[in-house]
Amino acid sequence: MRGGLLWGAARVLWAGRAVGAARRPLSCSSPPLEELFARGGPLRTFLERQAGSEAQLRVKGPELVAVTKLLSEKERELRETEHLLHDENEDLRKLAENEIILCQKEITQLKHQKKLMKVI
Repeated sequence: MRGGLLWGAARVLWAGRAVGAARRPLSCSSPPLEELFARGGPLRTFLERQAGSEAQLRVKGPELVAVTKLLSEKERELRETEHLLHDENEDLRKLAENEIILCQKEITQLKHQKKLMKVI
């Protein structure tokens, strides 16, 4: 995949250069394509980084979806539990308070986990 992306971009740029060369010369300040696509060259480095990001998204995508779903369910559970804080039964209110604390901790952990998945 990486090679295809690099060579595809190179062909597009090379074709554009060939067409443009017939009409006008390239400016002296732009580096030659060989230099841009050489190992460690700026364009090649950029394209390799992009290809790596896309590959990581395919790997992390399902995990990210699962964490997002869990987070959504936990937030819904928290909203439903908060209604119990107004119940007449004191034991039920205390149970709800404890459950809310646990939900909030889990929500914080899931948000942190989700944030880490997006960064990596």
